[in-house]
Amino acid sequence: MEYLNQVSSKASGAVAAAKQANADRFAPYEYTAAVQYLNKAREEGGYAEYQIAIDYGRRAEELAIRARAIAEEKGTVVTTGNPRTPEPPATAKDSP
Repeated sequence: MEYLNQVSSKASGAVAAAKQANADRFAPYEYTAAVQYLNKAREEGGYAEYQIAIDYGRRAEELAIRARAIAEEKGTVVTTGNPRTPEPPATAKDSP
């Protein structure tokens, strides 16, 4: 039961949330590691190595959470404003 909770729910959900936050773009190392740990957890679960699978699932969840946080932090910095639209230069009347 713990295997299903950790791997199928927590880790899978965390990886999906990281993907939705564009972690594959903004935190590629953490996101890729999370995906690979999740795949390994599922593989070990297939061999009935549930404790090992749970451990991999926890690592996947931790990395996915970290990847999402990084992506949200970097994504908000990048997405505020359009970098292709330059700010107009300040004029004397704009200054206090």
